[in-house]
Amino acid sequence: MLQLILKRLLWAFFLIFFASFLCFVMMYYAKGSVVFAAVPQGVSLKVKEEIEKNLNLDKPLLEQYENWAFKALKGDFSYSLISGEKVNEILKEKLPYTIILGSLAFFVLFVLSLILGLLCVFYKDSFLDKFITFFTMSFLALPTFSLSLMLILFFSVIFKFFPSSAIADIGFEDDVKNRLWHLFLPVCALVFSHLAVFVRFIRTTLIDSLNQNFIESAFARGLSKKRVYLHFVLKDAFGSILAYFGASFVSFLMGTYIVESVFSYEGIGNLVIKSILFKDYPVVLAVVTFSILAVVFVNLIVEILCKMINPRFANA
Repeated sequence: MLQLILKRLLWAFFLIFFASFLCFVMMYYAKGSVVFAAVPQGVSLKVKEEIEKNLNLDKPLLEQYENWAFKALKGDFSYSLISGEKVNEILKEKLPYTIILGSLAFFVLFVLSLILGLLCVFYKDSFLDKFITFFTMSFLALPTFSLSLMLILFFSVIFKFFPSSAIADIGFEDDVKNRLWHLFLPVCALVFSHLAVFVRFIRTTLIDSLNQNFIESAFARGLSKKRVYLHFVLKDAFGSILAYFGASFVSFLMGTYIVESVFSYEGIGNLVIKSILFKDYPVVLAVVTFSILAVVFVNLIVEILCKMINPRFANA
């Protein structure tokens, strides 16, 4: 187990190095400058160049990246080029909101996909199976941002059931119910945009498990259909389902960032999109680092759980 953890941490280190350097190169050669984008119009070119020099943005690419990397290894992600705040403090403020939204949506997606997938297999080829497939697949053609905008249009603008932005109403930041009310549409956008793929995968995996010899033996012993499905079929397929959810976490995390931006939800996603537009590379690289660590951590937990649940994964 320790060897697995060390291997994944080493992989995370090289992945962070490669991804952060690639991201840095892309931002370095992108048109525009954070100084020219952030300072007011009318400021002379000489003043702008002086600000750029003070921020060390006039240094060569490798020297700038080296300065950032050495600080990042010590846990210091430098200062935002836009606000001047410490990036660590910015992440400390924004990160909990993203974790709450992402964790809640991921949990709802997992439970709902599992229930719908089981219903599809339990009532295979019935009207219910076809309806669930049609209902979930109808969301597949819509990108996450389009689905988010549609939810805002119908449930915020037309029917006015749910708020369309922010983490809570002004003055109700500490009210749990108010926060959950604001989370409803972002969570729905995340869940529905991924639901079809997960339900389809769970359905297929469970059907494959049904064809195993030991399942036929369980039916031959006179066990009820419900017990066979829940105690044998689901248990056999659960490891594969967990592994698929772990592998899909990258796309889910990117979807979370998009949803935060559409709903003006004050999390990491909203922050990183603004930072990319203004070429605020310390913030962008810090978010890239956090994202990679989150993906590695989730997949590590999934891998450990898979090995515990099903011995077949032990040597995988």
